[in-house]
Amino acid sequence: MALIEIKNLNKFYPHVSTNKQRLKSMWQILKNNPVSSGAHVLKDINLTVNKGQSLAIVGRNGAGKSTLLKILSGVIQATSGQIQVKGSVGALLELGSGFDLEYTGLDNLKMSAALAGIRGQQASDKIQRMIDFADIGDYIHEPVKNYSSGMVVRLGFAVITETKPDLLITDEVLAVGDENFQRKCLAWIDYYLSTGGTLLLVSHSIYHVQKIAHQAIWLENGEIRMRGSAYDVSQAYHYESVSELPEITPAEVDQSGFHVTDAQIMNDQQQAITELNSGETIYFKVRLFSPTGEPPGLCFGVVSFDNQPVYGIYSEQFNQQPKDLGNGLFEFNLRIKELPLLPGRYHIKFHTMSPDQLQLIDTLEKPLTVKGETREMGISRLPIEWLS
Repeated sequence: MALIEIKNLNKFYPHVSTNKQRLKSMWQILKNNPVSSGAHVLKDINLTVNKGQSLAIVGRNGAGKSTLLKILSGVIQATSGQIQVKGSVGALLELGSGFDLEYTGLDNLKMSAALAGIRGQQASDKIQRMIDFADIGDYIHEPVKNYSSGMVVRLGFAVITETKPDLLITDEVLAVGDENFQRKCLAWIDYYLSTGGTLLLVSHSIYHVQKIAHQAIWLENGEIRMRGSAYDVSQAYHYESVSELPEITPAEVDQSGFHVTDAQIMNDQQQAITELNSGETIYFKVRLFSPTGEPPGLCFGVVSFDNQPVYGIYSEQFNQQPKDLGNGLFEFNLRIKELPLLPGRYHIKFHTMSPDQLQLIDTLEKPLTVKGETREMGISRLPIEWLS
């Protein structure tokens, strides 16, 4: 059953930087004409969210994520398109939204219960549970305007736990609370989803996206660039958000001196590859040129997508000598069984070392994508054992 149906949704924000633009926008409002020019922040969005689904929305600042949530929660209206939301909506958007800052936290909880149609003894019980969940002590009797951002989030989330809307919309709410409160919220969200709740989540935290959501969309410049599983979308977005590493090729070094002439990354079938699954066996074949005929050394390294060192080793440390292919060419062959790298993008670096192993001369880089689906964190899998 579709809880949210969006068809050809568009949203314009009029330009109001000059007096002429402001007058034009005001005239359009007075005539009840839709804004058709200005900043086009959402462009022909089509989206269906089924009951019980958890959907994450990722994208850079300004991509249109918050605007989409505000339209769905009724805070603002779309310029054009069709939107249908079936069921009650609970939204945790901007800090303090929905609360009267002059009233105490307790008064705001009472108003929230009344607006949700909760009365009598049930209201007293629910309000007490809200107070317990928020856990802000005597501040519950202070005006909300005196609260920290984390305390406001606690109060807002406490309301959600007892009103239990059909659709919960959150915008970076878990980025504000402290670690203990985040764990409490995550546990409640798991319970909420297990009992049929529907969640729409905006977060820059890849961990939260992958832990909470099953599906995701990637918004870019107001358009849906990608949709699919939360893991696939968040990983693609994460890789896109960092700069690609520059690739150094042999053509950029002196071809008459010591240098890497070629390097290959291969699978078990000795086929050249650029990607493989985590845990599979991987092979490396590296050919080096020596102008003197003396066997050069090899430095082998792995770096992460953001150029952080993962692993490095020298052939000299293992007393390894390359195979002499003749005509000044030498070859090293390496293998890593059950590759322990976690899914992600990496660069493999091959460096020529001088025959005396004292000078690193050049670099050849090859991209490698490690595939797989996991919620393990970091770059490498450790042989950890859980002991009872």
